[in-house]
Amino acid sequence: MKKIKITLVLLTSTIFSLMSFAQDTKTQISVDFKIRNLGFNVDGYFSRASITTNFNSDNSTKWTLSGSVKANSIATGIKKRDEHLLREDYFDVKTYPDITLEATNFRKTSKNKYKVEVNLTIKDVTKRITIPMQISDDDNSLKLSAYFEINRRDFGVGGSSLTLSNTARINVNYTLKKE
Repeated sequence: MKKIKITLVLLTSTIFSLMSFAQDTKTQISVDFKIRNLGFNVDGYFSRASITTNFNSDNSTKWTLSGSVKANSIATGIKKRDEHLLREDYFDVKTYPDITLEATNFRKTSKNKYKVEVNLTIKDVTKRITIPMQISDDDNSLKLSAYFEINRRDFGVGGSSLTLSNTARINVNYTLKKE
């Protein structure tokens, strides 16, 4: 049971596979995650996330992107597991309520595709990672999607485990509807 709870917490800390929808009807954000535990995939999401950006199609050298997830908004479908993931051995939400991401560089790889260098912070541990993103900006909306993997142990989430994967897969989708 403890290993299952650790796996769920790891999934949650893998931060970008979480799902949340902003209160603003113009903005939709989902952050979902997946992690293997005892040989099975555990899916989850974060219900409270925000993204701030100034994307436009003109000059990527001046773009900014930051994101934040409320760690206590993790959901895996099992209440007891979710509660365990909030504790010190996983996300320690009393001490570290937010998971944050700050972009430092954008490099275009093809039409609408970028490699984005970010600083990802979970539990006061910051790691620089590169995330592939698809960004589209048209007259109706700005859309951003990213899929990446992180090592939960790099951030001190869940400790060592023979049954819980170190790798958490994160999927983030963001849509801003223009008026």
